[in-house]
Amino acid sequence: MGKAKVHKIKSVLRSLDEEVEFYFSAFFSGSYPSIYRDELYWKPPTDVYETESALVVVVELANMKSDEVSISYQDRLLTIRGIRQAESPTEQRRYHKMEINYGPFERKIEIPFDVEIEKLTAKYEFGFLEIQLPKTVRNSGKAIEVEVE
Repeated sequence: MGKAKVHKIKSVLRSLDEEVEFYFSAFFSGSYPSIYRDELYWKPPTDVYETESALVVVVELANMKSDEVSISYQDRLLTIRGIRQAESPTEQRRYHKMEINYGPFERKIEIPFDVEIEKLTAKYEFGFLEIQLPKTVRNSGKAIEVEVE
């Protein structure tokens, strides 16, 4: 079987998987763990960028409270976990499209350098969690003059 044919079969199966998941989620009001995904956790959209003084991680977590999120850091691995609760509908719904994920989520991000974990900060505002991981200050190799008293 050729690579193009295998790719097409995988694409059809993926589309079928998405259709089945859509109907199951509509039937169960979207608050079930997916049995068709490789993982039970969903992954919120995340940006990671570096500034001169820190690595910054921004995670989109709309409709959540800050106490529904936990953050841990160990051995250059930042782990963000939580659960986004689905709202209980007040009336029956018939979905036409369902793309918002609910339930447990987890993001693990490898940090490429040492950070000052005592100075790690996190703030949650307008649906975005921003984590600042300050870089460890190292000797830059520059010569400095020290005055003797």
